[in-house]
Amino acid sequence: MKRRTKLFIILVFAVILTLGRFVWYYAQAPVIQPTAASGKLDVSQVDLTGSHSIALDGEWKKTDKENGLEYEHLPDFMQPKAVGSYAMDIHTGNDFSRYALSVRSLYSDFSVYANDKLVYQTPDFDQGPATPVTITDLRPDDDGHIRLVLQFNEFHGNERSRALIEARFGVTQQIQKEMYQAGVVQFFVGAILFIHALYSFVLYLMKPKKIGSLYFSIAVLLTGLAVVTSDYNALGYVMPLNYEWYVRTVYISYIGLSLFFLLFAVVTFTDAAARWPFRILYLLYAAYMVYILTAPIELVRYVIGIGISLVIAFSVICLILFRTVIVTGERALPLFLAAAAVASHVAWTVFVGNLPFVGNLLQDAIKGGFYPFDITVAFVCFCSFWFIRFFQTEEENKRYINQLEMEQKRKDQFLANTSHELRTPLHAMMNMVKSVLEHEKKLKSRSRYQLELIHTISRKMSYLINDLIDVTQMKSNRVRLEPASISIEPILVGTVDMLRFMVDEKDVEIQIQIPDSLPYIYADEHRVTQIVTNMFHNAMKFTPEGSITIKVSADESNLQIKVIDTGIGMDIDTQSRIFLPYEKGDNSISESEGIGLGLGISRQLAELHGGSLTVESALEKGSVFTLHLPLSAERRADNLLPEKTSFTEAAAVTELTEQATPAASDYRILAIDDDPVNLKILKQALESDGYYISTVVSPTSFLQQLDNDRWDLLLIDVMMPEISGFRLTETIRRQYSVTELPILLLTARSQPEDVYAGFQAGANEYVTKPVDMLEIKTRIKSLLELKGSIEDRLRIEAAWLQAQIHPHFLFNTLNTIASLSTIDTDRMLRLLQEFGNYLQASFNGKNLFSNIPIEEELDLVRSYLYIQQERFGKRLQVNWDIDSKLQFDIPPLTLQPLVENAVLHGLQPKEDGGTILIHLFKKGDHAVIQIKDDGIGIPSDKQRFLNTSAGHTDSIGVINTHTRLQKINGCGLILCSEEGQGTTIQITIPLTEMKKKTSTLHS
Repeated sequence: MKRRTKLFIILVFAVILTLGRFVWYYAQAPVIQPTAASGKLDVSQVDLTGSHSIALDGEWKKTDKENGLEYEHLPDFMQPKAVGSYAMDIHTGNDFSRYALSVRSLYSDFSVYANDKLVYQTPDFDQGPATPVTITDLRPDDDGHIRLVLQFNEFHGNERSRALIEARFGVTQQIQKEMYQAGVVQFFVGAILFIHALYSFVLYLMKPKKIGSLYFSIAVLLTGLAVVTSDYNALGYVMPLNYEWYVRTVYISYIGLSLFFLLFAVVTFTDAAARWPFRILYLLYAAYMVYILTAPIELVRYVIGIGISLVIAFSVICLILFRTVIVTGERALPLFLAAAAVASHVAWTVFVGNLPFVGNLLQDAIKGGFYPFDITVAFVCFCSFWFIRFFQTEEENKRYINQLEMEQKRKDQFLANTSHELRTPLHAMMNMVKSVLEHEKKLKSRSRYQLELIHTISRKMSYLINDLIDVTQMKSNRVRLEPASISIEPILVGTVDMLRFMVDEKDVEIQIQIPDSLPYIYADEHRVTQIVTNMFHNAMKFTPEGSITIKVSADESNLQIKVIDTGIGMDIDTQSRIFLPYEKGDNSISESEGIGLGLGISRQLAELHGGSLTVESALEKGSVFTLHLPLSAERRADNLLPEKTSFTEAAAVTELTEQATPAASDYRILAIDDDPVNLKILKQALESDGYYISTVVSPTSFLQQLDNDRWDLLLIDVMMPEISGFRLTETIRRQYSVTELPILLLTARSQPEDVYAGFQAGANEYVTKPVDMLEIKTRIKSLLELKGSIEDRLRIEAAWLQAQIHPHFLFNTLNTIASLSTIDTDRMLRLLQEFGNYLQASFNGKNLFSNIPIEEELDLVRSYLYIQQERFGKRLQVNWDIDSKLQFDIPPLTLQPLVENAVLHGLQPKEDGGTILIHLFKKGDHAVIQIKDDGIGIPSDKQRFLNTSAGHTDSIGVINTHTRLQKINGCGLILCSEEGQGTTIQITIPLTEMKKKTSTLHS
């Protein structure tokens, strides 16, 4: 908000406050205000029943001991010089209504006479009334006169003692109504302030560090106290105080609210609360409050400090808030307006009403009653400030929470990326060490031992990295289980054999206690292996010597796996923390090993299966970890022996390895990776299988070799410093299609969105690191053989169908099916079904006929478009407008080439694709078929291709359709196209002629 706008709001607010007060005074003033003269007041012409009460202004007949009889106005304040008798003769006329008199002279001693009859007398001479007095049932005499006498006795104060004097006259109902409304308004405003003070105090209790809330609470409480003790002293109706404590209360409330509002403003909006000018000011206010509470009441009123205190405090407050509003922002604007409203109320009641140049009418209006709206507006502004502050704080909290969540996601993503990047060179190192150990037979025993030690340490590091990857996947809920009915025994035996190397140098005995017959469990085999590995690994790590026992049992619904060790154990506090991320317990062993993720991941995986993972332990007595997993509906009576299982698995691996080794071939492969070590390993592995492979580390060299030589397959690493594999793939796809040059992406990123991005970029296959050589060799072989077989088949099909089916379409469809097989099997099956329908219709013997039903031709088009929509996704939109009542025959393979031309040459070149419309309708005796697209259009110089096929090899299918329609129908295709706007091809078929030809053909 601009400064000019803020200043304008402040100015408008001040004007509204001032106008509101004048409107209030005008509404409260009687329509006619008669004035007494020489002690007589004539109200016979005033309708007191339909208007406000009137003030008894004018000349009263005063009698005192010193001056005798004289005429003067009723004194404004009760002071020693105001003592005396004041008489007024009120002529009411012939109206004999009941009248009333209200007299406000707090804590003064006075008596009231009406027609020489005592109607009121102060009950306590020393104290006087605590609230205004209402005297009702005043009746005029037979002449319609009421002779009032106000007798003010000696006032026990000093020359500065001031008690406001006001006398009003009216009918009984109106006087009672005005007194009731005045008291209720004061109570209502005071109650609102007390509630708000309580609310602020609760906020302080919730956040004790926010000391400003406490200051604000006390300030509002004292403001409410000042409200209910001012003017009509509404507090006196429920809790009358004696004169001394009334005065002290009024003084304390005004001085206190000045002090605590000042403290609130200074603490909340500045950092100068501890500076010496403010400290001196605080001390002065505090000293004055102590003086008010302890000094004799006669001395308290000698010191005029309320006005000065209010002026100083609210001047500083308004200055601070004004500066805050103008310099920083609009957050403090409501609070500044609230302070301005309070300052306005104080200025009008304390200062303006006592100015000598202010007219009597305005003075009477100011002193005549409690004006509630300044305080009410201030309260509303205070509430607005708190609400604005609350909502802004809430928005800030939301923003901070979003930032924290974003930082958390970034941290998790960084952790995941780092873990993957660490795992890639680690596994490369492990593969190289393993290769050296297997092939180098002349290694010295010490060198072999050191290499084996490197391999062992690498496997430990691999476990830690896998835990980091898993914990990031757990946080993002990307862990997906693939449960099945499995046996637990092979998992346990394999895990123990895999991890046994860790205890080769420890005096630890390992036992597996498995019953002869165990039920199957319904679980994800890979994840169960991970859980058991973590449990067994943890037991070995914290068992320097002794034994580790794996005990398996089953009940009605669960399988129990207990890992019992005789290690160091743990206390109760450690047991409560070991399943939390990055918690390892407080002991010397755990401080040097691990990062505290394995057990937490294992518990979460167990819970995902519907099971649990618990621990029981005691210091120096070992630990017992218990895993519960749900049973499968399938059960088997006898178990496989560990030796048989191991032998079977080894045999399967050997057999697969032999089948995966291809013969020597002339296939050429180009690979790129920014890590030369990875390229050396890949080159060594593939050259041994007969492939020619060239490796580069620079994208520039990669593209140069791509253009200079012929290649059958590209291997591209995704995460490279200069350009990502996705971008490189997109660049290649601008020159080579997926059928011309297959691309296999290699990456350590395995998230689903990364896989989707790879296929969208144009990859044929996607393999995650660390790469298993058997897997990558199998995938390379499959891609190359599929490419060769499809090329051979496409040549045969192209010759047979005479270019009615584009060869690339078949290969692209097969590649799409292959891609969907790794992403969405349901879509793959649907695509296979439509692809089968398309091939069946394409190879149908009816294609040799002259005509086929239009519905069969449309079915072929539907299958084709479905296949293309799976390939292009949202880039291809299809609209159908078919008159299903039209039944006629059409030459086979008429619409499909036209639709294919619209898709491939009209929409595919557009970056964002487009829409194709197939419209079939009846026009007279003809059936009209329109194929419209909003593609790139056909330049005007190329729209003559329907007249000749020379130089337009891409339009063979369209030319062939045009020629066949001309021969059969006498009318070929009608083409309308505008470059950049799209193309429309129309076929017009006479219904009668087609029916005759069809019936003749069928007969």
